[in-house]
Amino acid sequence: MSNIGYVSLSQATALERSMNMTAHNLANASTAGFKTINPLLESVDNTAAGDDISYVVDKGTYLDLSSGPLLPTGNPLDVAVSGEGWMSFQLDGGETGYSRHGQFVVDVDGQLKTSTGLPLLDAGGGPVTLPDDVGQNVVITTGGTITDPDGAVLGAIGVFKIEQEARMTSLGGGMYQLPGDAAAPQQIETPKVKQGFVEGSNVQAVLEMTRLIDIQRAYENSVKLMTEDDSLTKTSIQRLGRV
Repeated sequence: MSNIGYVSLSQATALERSMNMTAHNLANASTAGFKTINPLLESVDNTAAGDDISYVVDKGTYLDLSSGPLLPTGNPLDVAVSGEGWMSFQLDGGETGYSRHGQFVVDVDGQLKTSTGLPLLDAGGGPVTLPDDVGQNVVITTGGTITDPDGAVLGAIGVFKIEQEARMTSLGGGMYQLPGDAAAPQQIETPKVKQGFVEGSNVQAVLEMTRLIDIQRAYENSVKLMTEDDSLTKTSIQRLGRV
């Protein structure tokens, strides 16, 4: 394969990765708390090997951390974090996940959980549990404190600052996990929590759709260039064979 073929293959591989991510973003345009995932691509030259051609290398992904719209639901167990911060949850394997998807239900033990059954955690890492007689009749302050209508404190929602949040790994459904080398998240002392709201996805569907079309066209051009380069090589070999 010639340099043209290698460059085209490098580009096509990166574009395929970008296409898959864009399609994933579009599929989550209505997922509460979802953050747009972007590919992290880097141009790497090969001058050390005497080659002055640059290639595209996939270096991973990063999250677009812009806030999604705050959507009113009227449900007292729905909460949205306005501004900085992430709520924490206990994953099935016992590890901790982080999300801004704040639609909760109360299970038979009084624990606040996601619709998929993951317990919401407080600042100390324990599950947020409500008394049996409270149900949904709760007040959640802007600081995340949960009280009954008389003002008695029932618990608090932990809201954390994450230093390397853009590098978190998506687990699906607006849930994320810290990278392996991340520092421990710190509790935000004065979070901004809004009861009766959820944060929508920050995916801009029209922008992602336009990007998907552009990526598809660029991918087709890369494949076409590889095909033409391969055809040119075959023609050259055939002509040389006749000499």
